Amino acid sequence: MSQRISFKEKFKEFVRQGATPKALAASATIGLLLGIFPVLGVTTLMMGAISVRWRLNLPLMLGLSYVIYPFQIGLLIPFVRVGEWATGAAPAQLSFDAVGKAFEANFFGTLVDLVAANLQALVGWALLAAPIGLILYYSLLGLFQFFLPRFKSPAQPLP
Repeated sequence: MSQRISFKEKFKEFVRQGATPKALAASATIGLLLGIFPVLGVTTLMMGAISVRWRLNLPLMLGLSYVIYPFQIGLLIPFVRVGEWATGAAPAQLSFDAVGKAFEANFFGTLVDLVAANLQALVGWALLAAPIGLILYYSLLGLFQFFLPRFKSPAQPLP
């Protein structure tokens, strides 16, 4: 006869998934990097797919991305500027006044310009994500390797 696992036990296992120092460092790094991803509204789906594919800790990824969310908004313009620099594009006028006046003058043209600026931000993020990710991963790996053994409780096998 097979034992049924309670919802509470399933949830505990879900939270513990990817609880090795390497997996936690990878989960935290991905959560932080995707937390500042300049395309709004897609990060949760991306993290879900990544956590399923590589069996990483989704609660940690989501929690960190929500904590760092204000930086996502604050880094949009710097990412646009890095993308403009990398591609040689002319600087976009992104102040609230300039965008408001542009919408009044040409609504659809301004939408196209904002999509182009968002693509520049994506280029800027992509250029910075790899070096920042490596620094984050190895820093966090060291922290998790140091602190994780100190907080281990006696393991109880799941049914």
